[in-house]
Amino acid sequence: MNATTEVNNYLKAINPISAHLMAERTGYSSQLIPVTSYVTVSAIEAFLRYPEVIGVITQSMEPEEIGTLARRPACQANSVFLWGVANFWLLGRNIMSLIDPSLDDVSSAYKVLDFWGRVSRSYRGGDFLHSADNGNRIDVLKPSQLDFLMQSASPVDDDRKALIRNLNATLINYLFLLYFDTRVGHGDTGPYKLEDGRTIIVRDYYRLSKSDFWWSEVAAELPYENLTAIFVLDPTVEVTVTDFGTSVTTPEDYLNNLESFAIFASKNGHLEPIDDDQFENFVSEIKQVQKIHYRNIVAMDRDERIKCGAYVYFTFLRPFAQIAGVEKEIDWECPRDIPKDIYPLVTAEVEPPQQDPNSDPYPYYEEINK
Repeated sequence: MNATTEVNNYLKAINPISAHLMAERTGYSSQLIPVTSYVTVSAIEAFLRYPEVIGVITQSMEPEEIGTLARRPACQANSVFLWGVANFWLLGRNIMSLIDPSLDDVSSAYKVLDFWGRVSRSYRGGDFLHSADNGNRIDVLKPSQLDFLMQSASPVDDDRKALIRNLNATLINYLFLLYFDTRVGHGDTGPYKLEDGRTIIVRDYYRLSKSDFWWSEVAAELPYENLTAIFVLDPTVEVTVTDFGTSVTTPEDYLNNLESFAIFASKNGHLEPIDDDQFENFVSEIKQVQKIHYRNIVAMDRDERIKCGAYVYFTFLRPFAQIAGVEKEIDWECPRDIPKDIYPLVTAEVEPPQQDPNSDPYPYYEEINK
């Protein structure tokens, strides 16, 4: 099978999944952060630079090994970051093909999509490119890993449930702003079924404290870098997990049916349980950091906000480079290569066009014809 055929086969697999995911995604328009502008900038940067970055990664480690090593708690080389590796490059291709169709190169497309496909299948443990191909499941953790998490899970009464609700909501809201109004700072895997009919969701919260996000200096005093939580739900709850690492549950308020819970701090690959008596102080610390971070964003000019958001999206390849041991060999600056005459056009303060809900969303990405 030649490269063009393989690329087009990947596009046929991606198109319906991405169109469906984006149609289901709740729309969000921020008055503070120019999300559409930074997504566009990051997609162009991905299109121009991902093939080279992937070349550095794969020189150090095979994609299949990367996917296997990502099957662990607190690893951000996860389903939504995998989705982003393929789709950000393809979005950039869509944009740049309008400007210069000659840039639509099959070898670059093959390098990106072959990497994505091989890591995806290895990560998912089968011939699956997406969660949707596997019944909307991301069941990547081994029984031994789940057993370890379950050993610390303890029963939940109404008072503890209130603590857990507050902790979970605070973490998600905080990470949403820390990741510049995007939902990728936390992600679920599962559902994992127990023999007694109960269901487990494992949720990771990533890069809470000071990290490669230069604006995260404000969080330098937070005690935890990454967290992993296990939610054990009673047998009446039905769960699926999308490619965005989002759990969809019936009933919707799954925490009403929470039977046991544990949360762990992750550092250097080791998980340490956190006691409930630390929750209240930790939540207060997070809320204080979030207030300061919000004020810092307000003080930024528009281009600074675009730079921060573009960095978040462009660096979706970074966790894969970390696994391969080449993170420091790659220049992660963003924006860097977007043509100077294009930048003001794609970041102009205009309302993004709204898609006709009755229009046909396919194909999301055009196949390669050369």
